[in-house]
Amino acid sequence: MLNNVTAFRPLEDLAALPPKLATLHAWWLAKQEAKEGALPSRGDVDPGELRHLLPHIALVDVLRDPLDWRYRLVGTRLVEVMGGERTGKRMRELLSPPAIEGSVVLMTRLLETRMPLAFTGTLYWLEREYVGFHALVVPLSSDEAEIDMAVMGLDFGMPEA
Repeated sequence: MLNNVTAFRPLEDLAALPPKLATLHAWWLAKQEAKEGALPSRGDVDPGELRHLLPHIALVDVLRDPLDWRYRLVGTRLVEVMGGERTGKRMRELLSPPAIEGSVVLMTRLLETRMPLAFTGTLYWLEREYVGFHALVVPLSSDEAEIDMAVMGLDFGMPEA
């Protein structure tokens, strides 16, 4: 058994997203369109619009030097599957070194492309055999320039081969 290791790969075809994540993606695209192509901000996140997704999403602060994220809000389904509350904690506190390295690669891609990032994989940890997942991270910006937050949606189940 591997302990606290995460294996994942980018998902290039966003049409392959599970329904919950496709809904999050459509929400983000509508917010971006309403802002004439600018990145949505934290102020654009209305929990009422995402009510059915709230258990499956986390709001994260994007930190730099070193690149990291801090969980600001974590949905109840994420807490249940991930084995505990993560609110207020940083990625670097929770993940193994290989998982941190992989996450930094994905975060760098998000910051460079300024577009939603989807990935799939398997989480290995604690006493569980595995948990497959699909994830979508959509960027937010308080000043329409620098990405300083993101909404992360996760859908658990075996990833497709």
